[in-house]
Amino acid sequence: MVYPGQGLLLKGFFANGTECSYERPFLVIENNGSILKALNVSSVKGKSHKLLYPSNKNLNPFKPPFLEPSFVKLDELYEMELFPNLQKAIVDKGNILDSTLFSKIISDFKSYSSSNSVPVVTYSKTAIEQRNPILIEAKTSFL
Repeated sequence: MVYPGQGLLLKGFFANGTECSYERPFLVIENNGSILKALNVSSVKGKSHKLLYPSNKNLNPFKPPFLEPSFVKLDELYEMELFPNLQKAIVDKGNILDSTLFSKIISDFKSYSSSNSVPVVTYSKTAIEQRNPILIEAKTSFL
């Protein structure tokens, strides 16, 4: 099971459609049983000026589940088809973000998205598996 407040590490594409060639962290904000909603997480390292943007919120404390100082981007929403092997992408042994900070991020996202256009990036199971082969279920064949 993937829970709100957990982090995921996945390759995918950005809201502008460009491919991301490396695994990106995401903060799960909702799980409705078939779709996960998540926000893009980025490292603060070398980008502390981006904390001044109203669309970016500092994750402090960031650990758990993220390993380095980070911020969450409120200006893109990622919806991912939920499937069992997606659990393999969970970071930090499934530990979740501080509950007070998580509630603040949810509130900030709702406020930001009510007054700004937020593109939704949809990841199907197939698209996730194509970019993240480790998540493909092993098939057993019998001779």
